[in-house]
Amino acid sequence: MSEKDFLTGCLNKESIKSTLEKIKAECDINRKPFSIFTIDLDSFKVYNDKYGHIDGDDALRYFASTLSFSLGEEESYIFRFGGDEFVLAFPGKNGAETYAIANKAMKLLNKRPMLAKGRIFKLAFSGGIASYPSDGNDIEEILQKADKAMYFSKTRGGRKATLYSHISQKIAERGLFIFISVLVVTGALFYGYKSFHSSHVMGLLKVEMKKVVATLTGLSSNTDSKGLDFVYLKSGRILEGVIVRDDEDEIELNLNLEKGKGLIIVKKAEIKKIKMHSKEAVSLQNNPGN
Repeated sequence: MSEKDFLTGCLNKESIKSTLEKIKAECDINRKPFSIFTIDLDSFKVYNDKYGHIDGDDALRYFASTLSFSLGEEESYIFRFGGDEFVLAFPGKNGAETYAIANKAMKLLNKRPMLAKGRIFKLAFSGGIASYPSDGNDIEEILQKADKAMYFSKTRGGRKATLYSHISQKIAERGLFIFISVLVVTGALFYGYKSFHSSHVMGLLKVEMKKVVATLTGLSSNTDSKGLDFVYLKSGRILEGVIVRDDEDEIELNLNLEKGKGLIIVKKAEIKKIKMHSKEAVSLQNNPGN
């Protein structure tokens, strides 16, 4: 019972490492893969702030039960990592198989809204998937890559799961889409669509070109940790990237996703400490407003 989370009944954070090491050892013996699926509920903080922690706890219990129900007879382990973050492990499953399970869970969650105090709420999540041995050879590496895939999903609107191995492909597809958009706008400019004002078209063209440059920069980004800032969250997660905005209550971080980049806003109340590449670590645990 000490391995169970008191709120959701899932396995707790402290049991993650030992359980995953056991799964890895068994998969090595049987020469099978396993996958890790990390989850972060979308907009949960907004819900929690609006309706209070008691309703927030009810939502977490409801989500955990729906998640467990969606897995059916699948061999799986569900951990509550902390707050609204969960980690799932699937022995014997590769990335594609886990992705199918993730989509099934997302569809069930959409069909099973939560009723609370006469209101109906549809919960949703962002997820990331990484697999052993295709994405890495040790537990920490797989967890980190699943985490990066999850943040990739979240910075692109949420309500989806992303395979770590597909991040570069998705960035390339976006780059291609932007490039085609540029061609279309350019065609409108040079081939006589009179309804477009030339200055307006040129403005759109400049915006799209900036996106192309940003996308291509992301594709060729250096994954070396030199020059990166490290944001240590109270949940235990570590975000790597470059802080591009630092306000009184929040920071904006350009995440280092190894195969691309994505912006995310983090509340300082959720941060334990920040270690900038040019400075010593600054603790925010006891002073979140600074």
